[in-house]
Amino acid sequence: MKVIYTRTMRVKDDGLGKAMEIGKGLAAVRKKHYPNHEVYFSFQMGGDPRTIRETLIGTMFEGDNEADANMSADPEYIKLLDQLKEVAIEGTIKDEIRPIFSEGE
Repeated sequence: MKVIYTRTMRVKDDGLGKAMEIGKGLAAVRKKHYPNHEVYFSFQMGGDPRTIRETLIGTMFEGDNEADANMSADPEYIKLLDQLKEVAIEGTIKDEIRPIFSEGE
């Protein structure tokens, strides 16, 4: 099933720049393990500008367990997650999975 997965989190007031650099690294690692998925990291302009969002568009729940396990064990991924803990605000992560039921061209 093709889905849009998003994870949004707040970052510390002075942590947006570092969070954006970490997001670039996380996107590269995720793309390495999920080469057929679209991977984006973004930040909000206006409203609450201290949030970052990871967006992943692709198949889920269809045998990706091995790719997920490999990504979770990737030393670069682990290092970047540790760095993210320094700038993210604990308890603010919001995950959302939306199945796609139509394709627009």
